[in-house]
Amino acid sequence: MALKTLHYSIFKLVGGLLFLSSVSILLAVWIATTNHARTQVTKGLQIAESVLKQVLASRELQLYSSADVLTSDFGFKQAVATQDKATIQSVLDNHGQRISADVMALISLSGEVISSDFEQLNHQVTQRLAQLLQNAITQGGATGIVQIADKLYQVILLTVDAPNPIAVSVVGFELEQSFVQELKEITKLEITIQAQIADQAPLLLSSLSASEQVHALKRVGQEFDVLRLPFTYKNMYTSKRFLLSESADNKIWVTISEDLNPLFSEFNFLQFKIFVIALLSLTLALFLGMIFARNLTSPLTALAKIAQKISQGDYYSKVKAKANSQEINNLSLAFSVMQQNIKEREAEIKYQADHDILTNLFNRYQIARIVNQKIEADEYFQVVLFNILDFRSVNDTFGYQNGDACLQTLAQRIMGLGGYAARLNGGELLWIPETTITEEEILNTRQSLETPICIADISINLKLAMALVSCPDDADTEEKLFRRLNIAIEKAQHQALLYQAYHNELEALYLKKLAVLSELKKVLSTEQSELCMFYQPKLNIKSGKAEKAEALIRWNSEKLGFVSPELFIPIAEQAGIIGKLTDWIIRRVIRDIADWQQQGIDLQVAINLSVHDVSDDTLLAKVIHYLQESNVSRAKLSFELTESDLMQDPTKAIAHLNAIRNVGFGLAIDDFGTGYSSLSYLKDMPVTELKIDKSFVLNLATEVNDQNIVKTVIALAQRFGLETVAEGVEDQASLDLLTLLGCDWIQGYYISRPVAPAALIEWFNEQSLPSQTLINKET
Repeated sequence: MALKTLHYSIFKLVGGLLFLSSVSILLAVWIATTNHARTQVTKGLQIAESVLKQVLASRELQLYSSADVLTSDFGFKQAVATQDKATIQSVLDNHGQRISADVMALISLSGEVISSDFEQLNHQVTQRLAQLLQNAITQGGATGIVQIADKLYQVILLTVDAPNPIAVSVVGFELEQSFVQELKEITKLEITIQAQIADQAPLLLSSLSASEQVHALKRVGQEFDVLRLPFTYKNMYTSKRFLLSESADNKIWVTISEDLNPLFSEFNFLQFKIFVIALLSLTLALFLGMIFARNLTSPLTALAKIAQKISQGDYYSKVKAKANSQEINNLSLAFSVMQQNIKEREAEIKYQADHDILTNLFNRYQIARIVNQKIEADEYFQVVLFNILDFRSVNDTFGYQNGDACLQTLAQRIMGLGGYAARLNGGELLWIPETTITEEEILNTRQSLETPICIADISINLKLAMALVSCPDDADTEEKLFRRLNIAIEKAQHQALLYQAYHNELEALYLKKLAVLSELKKVLSTEQSELCMFYQPKLNIKSGKAEKAEALIRWNSEKLGFVSPELFIPIAEQAGIIGKLTDWIIRRVIRDIADWQQQGIDLQVAINLSVHDVSDDTLLAKVIHYLQESNVSRAKLSFELTESDLMQDPTKAIAHLNAIRNVGFGLAIDDFGTGYSSLSYLKDMPVTELKIDKSFVLNLATEVNDQNIVKTVIALAQRFGLETVAEGVEDQASLDLLTLLGCDWIQGYYISRPVAPAALIEWFNEQSLPSQTLINKET
């Protein structure tokens, strides 16, 4: 829906209000005048009816007086009694001339005309006159209006008594057009008299013309038509009719009509004047409204254009709007403040969008734009990525506030090197030098960056891994640059110098890892035969029997061939699918233990767990469930964890290990002696075994240092009440020495290579244990 302009709205408001006001006034005047006219006309008709009846009554009284004088005359009575027609006629003529009567007659009681000066009565007595005659005989007199021939007469009939009635005298006046005009003059209204006698044409007397009579008679009994009166008042009448005389076959009506033209002519003129005034007022109001709207909307339109410029980023044009009111002036000032605030806020937002809030270095997106600009300009430049090793432990040890302070200090040092610097995420910082630098300069730069950071009497040492990518030699797109930086920094973290310059072989290794990860996900999500478990027995030196074994996973991929666990297990940990892999291993190992139990082989199997597995709160419940499904005792299963994994978060590791140990599973620390174990943590760890790393056992028979280390570990284990397992035993001399040092278990190629489950059964059934020689020597 299209929005209306303010200019239009003001016009609409002003014009609409005036229009409604004018129409309301016109309607009010119209209705009030009409109601007044209706009341006035109704009252006038009622008065006219009363006056008309009084006039007729007056004429009737005059007739009565005239007739009474006639019938009281003694000579007239004697003439009637003697039937002296000449005398009777003479008296009637004289009396009629004296009172200007139109009808003078004497009628016998039987209805015969005795004498009359009215020619029509010499021939017949009308039915209406005969009816009045009977009324006069019985009542002594009667009055009425009768039609004789084609004229109307108001008559009075009185009996001639001598002393009883001997005849009836008739005196009458004609109701003629002049009488109707006389009534019009008296009532000031139009008069129409209608006579209707059966079998005769109606008789009509009226003060109106023939055409006017039609309109007037149609309006008899009708109310005012309010909607038509002001517009069609010509030949408009309001009429009232009443019955003047009635007999069986004779009805005489009188219709009183008032011409509405004079009544409403002034009213219509008043309406016209109101309409003209309203039209002029509306025109004037619209003109003034246009001026007002222009004064109001002009500055608003100017401010709208300024707002549009501001929305397009123009924060420097001065806000100019002609203020004709305090409100517009306030709005203009508000626009100026808004413009300044938006300018400042956009600058702040732009800075925040391009920079890392903590370090004030560029963020990843801004440095990516800078890289793209350099690549598009075909510039040669180097990119160095710094990664703070084990930065999480800095936060955990010294707190996040001190960790943030370390990042800020390191960022300032990098910015001091010149060029461009950015923080990518966490503890990763990127630097683009202004000039080309050598490997030696990069290493020297790291040395200055790693200077201890002192915060509130705390000295914090940061260790940095570094990766170098040269553009466009090593990467000609932003995407390649960041991917290859990640590849190089990951490699650098495993180098002695903690430094790695990118080369193509790293990409190949990275792609291989991706292929391994892709295939591993497929293998774990489908039923397959590529993954399998191998088992390496552990020999109990004291009993000379293989009572334990270590479970080792093998993968022969149809697509990749044999994939070493040392390659795909770390990849699974990094990709977050180590849980699925561990779940598959546990289920397969438990199934194999159940199969061995059915064949009489009693063996405890150790499964290697990663730090991710130990942190999985659902692991323990799943293991117990799988054991119950296969009807395998918990004592047949144990777990091994590497020393380095345990030391990442000893407190959390101890809590999880206690939960595993409390339900009856054995626990061993694998590769003991290769990490940086803390004895304070070791004494709290609920482990049952220490596994001596094979790097100390392979040359045990000839290396004195290895012998001292192994001897120390065994003594330490015995002090803590732990059993020891030596892995990597490959000759009898090493086995003999371990026996003398008090080692509990041995594991290595000298006993058996890792073998498949079926081969392990065959080994148990057919083997000749080398430990038998040891037992014989001891005996």
